Amino acid sequence: MKRKLLTRICCIIFCLTLHVSLFAQHHRERNEQIETIKVAFITNKLDLTSEEAQKFWPVHNNYQKELMELMKKRREDRQKTDITPNDKINAELAFESKILDLKKRYKKLYSKVIPSQKILLLYQAEREFREHLIKQLNHRRKSAN
Repeated sequence: MKRKLLTRICCIIFCLTLHVSLFAQHHRERNEQIETIKVAFITNKLDLTSEEAQKFWPVHNNYQKELMELMKKRREDRQKTDITPNDKINAELAFESKILDLKKRYKKLYSKVIPSQKILLLYQAEREFREHLIKQLNHRRKSAN
């Protein structure tokens, strides 16, 4: 009797673990798809020459990596329950400041590899891409309901 129960519990745990693993893999694949589409979108909008692209993408990839690290830290801090509302506000403002500093620093780095007009197009393209993703997500949510 105990053996059957133990076997069932192990099967359930195995199935749950497999499900979570598959979900995480699907999530990673989805993020990679989005990133691939984003790269194509930005490349098209900026009309990068091959020389510009060779210099631009490593800088942009580093920017994205640093930005994602900041955003991850921000999410972790937002989940903390042991700090006061005032401290949460201060932490949020500090993150906004760090993000702005990061953008200013990378604007200088971008200006070394692409002209200012293309930097402006980059900012516009990123905004357009975000807006497009949000519209797609909203459309899918409405279709699902």
